[in-house]
Order: sequence, then C-alpha cells, then structure tokens
Amino acid sequence: MIVNNDLCLPGAELVSIVLCEERGSYLTSQVGYSLGYDRRNDPNNPTRGFNLSLSQDLAGAGGTVHYLRTEARGGWYHGFNKNFRLSFTGSAGYIDGWNGDSIRISDRFYEGGDTFRGFEIAGIGPRDLQYGDALGGKLYAIGTVEETLPNGLPEQYGIKTALFTDFGTLGLLDKTDEINPDTQKPLTTVEDDLNLRISAGLSVFWKSPMGPLRFDFSQIIKKDYYDKTELFRFSTSTRF
Repeated sequence: MIVNNDLCLPGAELVSIVLCEERGSYLTSQVGYSLGYDRRNDPNNPTRGFNLSLSQDLAGAGGTVHYLRTEARGGWYHGFNKNFRLSFTGSAGYIDGWNGDSIRISDRFYEGGDTFRGFEIAGIGPRDLQYGDALGGKLYAIGTVEETLPNGLPEQYGIKTALFTDFGTLGLLDKTDEINPDTQKPLTTVEDDLNLRISAGLSVFWKSPMGPLRFDFSQIIKKDYYDKTELFRFSTSTRF
C-alpha cells in the first residue's frame, strides 16, 4: 500500500495517521509451504467428502520485514439428492511479527465481499473512524453454512440457488497501531475488537454464456456500528 506524502501533512492528514506512519520502503523475502488433504468427490461441485489445508509463510530470510503467517481452511459436503446439498466451510488465519517487527498494514488480513457476504471488501475489522480507513487485522476466523435448494426453474436455464449464513470475526492490531506517535497517547478514533459478525441470505448461481456468475442477496444479522455493509453483490463464481 502506497501513501502519498501530500495526504499526511502534519496537522492536516487526509488519511489515518496509522497509514501515514507506514510510509517508506520495505523489502520482503519469504518462504512458505502448504499442505492439503482432499476427500471430496468433485473439486468444484462436491456432494460428498471433506477437504483440509494448512499454509505458512515466514518472512525474514533476508529483507527488512519479519513475520510468520498461518492460514487453515476446510469444508464438509453432503448431498441429500441432486437438488439438496449442504456444506460447512471455514477458514482462519493469524500473522505475527518477530525480531521486534509489528505487522504492516499491507500484510494484514482484510475480509468482506466474496469472503464474507453482506459486507464490503475490507468491510469488517479494525477501522480509523475519523477517516473511515480500514486497518486490517492480525487474526480472522470465518465460517459458512450453505444449503443448495431447488428453485423450480427448468434445468436448461442453468440457474441454481442456495441459502447461506456467514459468521466470523477479524481484528487484533499491534499496540503500536493504537498509539499516537506524536503524543504517545491512545488513538481514540481507532476501533479494534473481535466481535462476532453474522449475515444470511440467498445466492443465485447462473451458468451464463460469459461463464459462471453469482448474485448474493444478503441480510445483516449482527455487525459493529462502524462496519461497511452491502446488501447485494455480483461476482464471478468458481462453482456450479
């Protein structure tokens, strides 16, 4: 993330001071690995089985940035028949610095949009209320329950529907991101918590001539007052 110096003039900042403090050049050198175990009967449209994956990235083997990032994902799928399919999926991640480093804003997690329906991209998690800037978080956990249902439309239309609920949280800044560097006092405009968010709604999948498309109609059940929400989202889909 690049922050223009003109946006950070002392006393007249146009973006969060947390962003302004991260101006500069950094070199990241990282190594990582990923492990996966897949027992699904289909990677794109499973009706049986489960899958698990774990990945880690270590930055600091060279460069100026030091962190360890860990992410885990999984899912369980069961089709009662060709029209009814139930799935439970989830993901979680944590990143922390070492060698005295804090986690920079470009390395944090941002959730929303396709990863948490009902919220904008980077719509949940820590935020500077004075400027509305999303600050990302070091920890997230998101789960989804989805049930595919018949919609009564002819199969040749290529339209499928599903009910869903997404639930989870994102937060946990470093303490240095909640302190004003000029006064060394807490930044009262920064909100950072791990409160639960929940949304539910209807997804429509269309096998269009342009490729699989998805339309999400969402209702917010639980949110924080500073979250950014959206009740409708259009995106491409990897499943059908």
